Amino acid sequence: MATLEVPKVIRSVRERLGLSQEGLSRRLNATKGAIQHWERGRNQPDLARLFMLRNLCPPGAERKQVDGLIRQAQERVAGTPEELRAAAGAFPDSGSQMLKRENARLRRQIEKMQSSIERRTEQLRILEDLATELQREVAELKATKMAAKEARASASGSAAQ
Repeated sequence: MATLEVPKVIRSVRERLGLSQEGLSRRLNATKGAIQHWERGRNQPDLARLFMLRNLCPPGAERKQVDGLIRQAQERVAGTPEELRAAAGAFPDSGSQMLKRENARLRRQIEKMQSSIERRTEQLRILEDLATELQREVAELKATKMAAKEARASASGSAAQ
């Protein structure tokens, strides 16, 4: 498809409608400066403005030209059908390959977490064993202390008699 020149199409549509740049700017909800830039080729209207311009055009050559501009703008954004097919062929299964890589990454992360959990579980078991041993020692010390106290009490009781 031949590339349409945006400035020429915008100007011819505006003149066909019998509008000034300011009048067209009001209808398209744009500034007069934007219309001037479009007609001078400094920048191009967005798709929404092109659709609004198409709705203003009566059926005829100008409307077909605006339709051509719309197609060109859509191709700029999405690419031509040929480019899309080529891109799809260049990256077959890129989505599934990406998912495989992500799954592998997540599996590695899970393995690290599991080994960390196992280490911490072992550390917790050791701490529980130490706590049990300390409780036993504390109980033994209390029992020894109580026995010593009772021995002193009985010794002081026999000495007093």
